Amino acid sequence: MDDSKKLKREKIIQIAAKEFAEKGYDAANINEIAVLSGIGKGSIYLYFKTKKELFLVTMQTVVDKFNEASQSVMNLDCSLMDKLKLCLESLFKFDDEYAPFIILWSRYQFQNYPDFQDEVSEIFKGLRQPFCEILKEGAEKGIFKTPHPEVSGYLVLSMACMLIPSLQPKNLVFDLPAEEKAQFLIDFVLNGLASGEKRE
Repeated sequence: MDDSKKLKREKIIQIAAKEFAEKGYDAANINEIAVLSGIGKGSIYLYFKTKKELFLVTMQTVVDKFNEASQSVMNLDCSLMDKLKLCLESLFKFDDEYAPFIILWSRYQFQNYPDFQDEVSEIFKGLRQPFCEILKEGAEKGIFKTPHPEVSGYLVLSMACMLIPSLQPKNLVFDLPAEEKAQFLIDFVLNGLASGEKRE
């Protein structure tokens, strides 16, 4: 596939993510996705054979984007607490850039959404969970005091989601900068999980 087709394919996926996030799979219109992508209605089938294929590719793109963001933080040579903060900031900034993808991610991460559950579950098996990784390593090193680091990781992730505007009713969201929201949750972790004996 040449570069122009790759770019067009990526645009279709971005438009599809918005359509699926706003309307759900059943109500999403593949012809509308084609038009918004700047191609003819029939031309979309040159890129994706069916609406289901487009949906599953979009869900794979969700996982790929999250994993790429996680990997960029986890590869850094810094303390676990710094990694935790950077992962939080990355999550909040991700919402600014890719709101439809974060909505789709949230549905499958937390709501057990029913569309093509077996196929999507298989895709999401490849989703990295950096909060769980960080807290597990921190618990092993005595930095965090929790007998259930994975559960604690999901708890931190769930709290972060409560501060993501696209996932919450407008009256429940505090409009804070990403760094401030991240620091708020870091303070919570320090007060609730940090051992007080050994910190990085």
